[in-house]
Amino acid sequence: MTIETEGILVAILVFLRTGAFFLGIPLFAGEMVPVRVRVGFGLLLALLLSEFAPANLELAGHFFGLILLAMNEICIGLMMAIVIRMIFFALEFAGHVISYEIGLMASNSVNPLLGSSDSTITSLLYYFGLLLFFVTGIHYDVLRALAGSFEAMPVGKFLTSTNPVDEFVRDTTQIFIIGTLMAAPFIALNFLVNISFAVLGKAVPKMNVFLTSFAVRILCGLLLLVSCTLLITAYVIEAGRQSAGKALVIVSQ
Repeated sequence: MTIETEGILVAILVFLRTGAFFLGIPLFAGEMVPVRVRVGFGLLLALLLSEFAPANLELAGHFFGLILLAMNEICIGLMMAIVIRMIFFALEFAGHVISYEIGLMASNSVNPLLGSSDSTITSLLYYFGLLLFFVTGIHYDVLRALAGSFEAMPVGKFLTSTNPVDEFVRDTTQIFIIGTLMAAPFIALNFLVNISFAVLGKAVPKMNVFLTSFAVRILCGLLLLVSCTLLITAYVIEAGRQSAGKALVIVSQ
């Protein structure tokens, strides 16, 4: 294999990793950003990194070896992107729980980034998390993790030293833990409102407890959502910064 051919092959493999990465990270994962733009970002980053990316192309002399190398790079990029995006999965989970607890589950709105219909609270939390992702500079940590992955896991090296699935599953459980912690105040609020109106319904039998509690639950839930902004912000920033390191740890094992 000549030097020119080897350089082109390394650039292609680097592009497969960066392209798969950009297909899964926030903002680029939805339908709002055209595929050409995502491919362009991946290609630009691949051209910048291919000159410095170490490579092991022992299997490149065979057709099936090339297929394995390509699939390996795509898997690495997608795995890192999923780990980075886990905080947004947690926000979506928290949004669904909050919407259910305060009675806004039926109010759906279109999320143009994801191309789906979600509850209003879920879309609000997703956009809020996306804003924090860029304002606090987490995206710089993510790009540094992607660049560092080529040193931790050079092009052509396979994930065979240890099983990354165990670490990946442990990180996946954080979706439900962080999402539940974000929604915990609203779960407590719904419990208190239900208990209060159950007692009130016994004290005032003629009162329409259902309709009154529904309005009170929505009003108190929205006020609590404003009050918990700093709490949600802290969870998003902390988990977002940790996700870049976790993504790098998974591929470096």
